Amino acid sequence: MLCSPKKLGWIGVLLIGLGGCRPGEPQVTPPPANTTISQVEIETENVAVEPMPVEEPVVAEAPVEPPIEVPEVKRPTPQKLLVMADRQPLLLDVYLWIDGRPFEEALQVLSDKVLAMADTDGDGIATWNELADNPNFNRGQFGNLSFTKPQERDRLIKLYDVNRNGRVDAEETPRLLTRNRGKAREFSVDPRAHASFRHSREASNMLRVLDRNGDQRLSADEIADATNVLKARDADADGIISAAELAPPRSPMMAMGSGDDWRGEQGAYVLDENTSWPNVLRSIESIYNFGSSVEVAALFGENSPLVMVDEDEDGYLEYREIPRIAELPPSATLEIRYGARKEGEEFYALTLADDAKCTLQEAGYVESKALVDGNGRLLIHAVDDIEVAGWMGDGYVESSLSGLRAKNALALNDRDKNNYLDKDEFPPNLAERLTFEMVDSDEDDQVTLEELQAALTNIDLVKACQIRVQRTAVIDPLFAALDENGDGRLAIRELRIASEKLRQLDANGDQEVDLEEFPAFGGLVVYRGGDRDGSTMPARVVPTPIEGRPDWHQGMDFNGDGDVSWTEFLGSRSQFDELDRDGDGLLSVVEVATKSI
Repeated sequence: MLCSPKKLGWIGVLLIGLGGCRPGEPQVTPPPANTTISQVEIETENVAVEPMPVEEPVVAEAPVEPPIEVPEVKRPTPQKLLVMADRQPLLLDVYLWIDGRPFEEALQVLSDKVLAMADTDGDGIATWNELADNPNFNRGQFGNLSFTKPQERDRLIKLYDVNRNGRVDAEETPRLLTRNRGKAREFSVDPRAHASFRHSREASNMLRVLDRNGDQRLSADEIADATNVLKARDADADGIISAAELAPPRSPMMAMGSGDDWRGEQGAYVLDENTSWPNVLRSIESIYNFGSSVEVAALFGENSPLVMVDEDEDGYLEYREIPRIAELPPSATLEIRYGARKEGEEFYALTLADDAKCTLQEAGYVESKALVDGNGRLLIHAVDDIEVAGWMGDGYVESSLSGLRAKNALALNDRDKNNYLDKDEFPPNLAERLTFEMVDSDEDDQVTLEELQAALTNIDLVKACQIRVQRTAVIDPLFAALDENGDGRLAIRELRIASEKLRQLDANGDQEVDLEEFPAFGGLVVYRGGDRDGSTMPARVVPTPIEGRPDWHQGMDFNGDGDVSWTEFLGSRSQFDELDRDGDGLLSVVEVATKSI
């Protein structure tokens, strides 16, 4: 429809009016021409003015990298170790690592390697026949028995195929590698790990020397004479009493041995599905009650954790109740990292539980601490007898020890220098149970460097996953009680206070020290690789050098006790007396720190 010009004019006026009268917006009247700027500001300062929108610059977003996921390393499953301490059994949770992996994972790697060797046709089924026919295994390259003889082959398959299904199952591989007819344990206690607390008291050479009447107690007079009696044992006149100077003379008719050949009840047990619980009960009864039944509260105290084992609450430990010990809360946690470790990771750590019925003490030996229970100290030491890998970059580097041993064996025994060993050149002591036939995997009557290294690597792989608990040698606990600095010797200062130290052992105040009041010692070592017979002690911690010690003082200290006596002093008597400010007959570092002679 067309509109007349008159109507269009009215529409335009209306639109202009609407555009100038928007609701909600204040109308600002322009100031007259003669109005000043300040007047305009005053009139408009209360008027809201809508700011103009500011366009923000568009910034391209940088791509967000996904966070790096660090795989969480699962802590090992704790092994339960029951140790027979001086006053009562203690349960330990033992966490074992091998090359940064939990113990059970390292075992799985070894088991998988054997299972792979038992599946030579690649059908996914590991059989005993395939394993027995594998030339890389059947000669005993892993320390196992040889399958090469037909009759022996059949016998061994029947022995190790427990479920008689013809397949090599994962649970059958450990006992195969350890040559164990029963259920094998990769973490186990040597049966020679005898409990030694009672033996350490009764066999103390210190007690034998001081106890003149042989009644196994020290009277008040024997305690008072202790210093003089001990000084008289100084055979080499160096002012130091060593443990050897207190030992009885050996008869020429006595057998040459370690001098520590004794037997006792087993002092530790791994608690798992293979535990012989009757043996555990027998050890507890023999060690703590001379073989009689154990009345828990009377023997160990009403607050002993063993009270919870007494299920029927009749007061006694019985065979059917003994397995409940494995359910008790641990008294301490032992964590050992065998093999390669990351920087900052400790090889050995022993920590007490909050409610433990014992205390923790520094032992003075490397990688060792002591659980103190009553008068007894249980030393727990850890050692790795296998050369281990290092940690480099993001992963572990396998140990090169087997390669070095192989090269050395070839260099030493290859008499004709043809770069291999024939049967006459093969060393009989190369490694445990390894023969020429085991190493010669291709049966060409030549043992090459590669075959040597492969054989040694396999043996080390098996040993690396076998961790044992053995006892240490037994030290004289009464001697150790007087040895304040723990250096294994009694110096002049320690001898002077020997009687005082012995009096402190008199717990009941009767002026005597009887056998039960004497300190006692027990020691266990947790190790892998090699073999230990219980006759050795760990190395002592090297003492830190004495600060501020003059060279002349160190040079004159012939017996190495940290003091210089008159017999050691090379100057005049007047010089000695002048330096000996406290008049005790010994020149300490404190007295001579700034002196020269």
